[in-house]
Amino acid sequence: MFSLRKTKKSKQSLQYYSNKISWLSRNLVFVIIFCVIISTCLYAIYPLLLNLITDKFSSPSNSSYPTSIPWLTNKAECEHNPGRAWRDGRCWDYEHDPSF
Repeated sequence: MFSLRKTKKSKQSLQYYSNKISWLSRNLVFVIIFCVIISTCLYAIYPLLLNLITDKFSSPSNSSYPTSIPWLTNKAECEHNPGRAWRDGRCWDYEHDPSF
């Protein structure tokens, strides 16, 4: 009778520790997956936020980028305004502001 109680208690104790280890491993897996997801999201969002912040606080550049003006179809109309040039059958504006 005494040995029966001991084995029953031993089985309950073993089951308790088994459940505790199972709970710990599930939580550990959950925390690892959560950290991976958060780090992946931050890795994707960080460059966008950094670009937004640096653009907001940086001084505006005075650089211009050439662009083609499709509605000007001949050289006379194109070169009427300064800053434009006729090249390769197109009118190019060299004073185009990229923030326009």
